[in-house]
Amino acid sequence: MVRSATPQLLFAVTVSSLIIMALLTLAKLPISLSQVLVGAVVGAAIGSGTQVEWLYTIGIASSWLFTPMIAFMIGILLSYLTKRVSKRIKSIITLNLAYSYLTVLSGVYAAYTLGANSLGLVIGLAPTGTHRLAVSTLFGIATILGMFIFSRGTTRSVAENIIGMSPSEAFASQLAGAFTVQSFTELRTPVSVSQAVIGGIYGTTIPRRIVIRNDRLTRELIFGWTVAPLIGACLAFLIVIALT
Repeated sequence: MVRSATPQLLFAVTVSSLIIMALLTLAKLPISLSQVLVGAVVGAAIGSGTQVEWLYTIGIASSWLFTPMIAFMIGILLSYLTKRVSKRIKSIITLNLAYSYLTVLSGVYAAYTLGANSLGLVIGLAPTGTHRLAVSTLFGIATILGMFIFSRGTTRSVAENIIGMSPSEAFASQLAGAFTVQSFTELRTPVSVSQAVIGGIYGTTIPRRIVIRNDRLTRELIFGWTVAPLIGACLAFLIVIALT
C-alpha cells in the first residue's frame, strides 16, 4: 500500500487502530480490523507525505463491497445443500450432533483464515528486520487473550442478535464466510472476516420463509463498516501531524 513505512507512520497506524478497535469492541460492534488498518495506513501516509499505491488501495476497498456479497451467495448455496442433506437424516438428535461438530470444524477453519488474512496484514506492518516468527507468535497470543477477555459482546451480536439460526445455518454461514476470506487471502487481499461471516449469515437464512431479523443492528454494522476506515484515516493523519 505504501512505498516505505517510517517509525512515525507505523506508530500512528498502530495507535489509531488500537483506539478504534477498543472503542467499537466495547460498543459490541463486530468491526473489521483490516478496514481500520488500511484506512489508518492511508491517513498516516498522507500525513507523512509517503506515496500511496492508490491502485492497490482502491482494489482493497472494492473487495470490502464484494466480500459480503460473495459470502451471501455462497451462504444461499450451502443452505440449500444442508437442507437436502438434513432431509436424508431421520434422527433429529443425530442431525443436531453432526452439525454441532461441523460448526466447530468450520470455526477452526474460520480462525485459520483470520490468521492468514487479518493477522497477516498486521504482521506486514512490523518494522523490517523484526523476527517474524516471534512477532507472529506474540500476535497470536494477543489474539487468543482478546478472544477470551473482550469478545463476548461482539460474539453475541453476531451469533444471537442479528438473525436467529438453526445448527445447520450456523455451520453454513460460518463456512461461507471462511471460504470467502480464504479466496481473497489467496489473492493477497486483506478483507473483513466479520463482513464475510455476516454476509454468510444473511445468505443462509434467506431460503427461510419466516426470518426474525434485527434491522437496527444491521444498520449499525453497515454504518460501522463505512465510517471505520475513514475514522482510522483521520486519526492516524492527526497523530502523524502531531509527531512531526
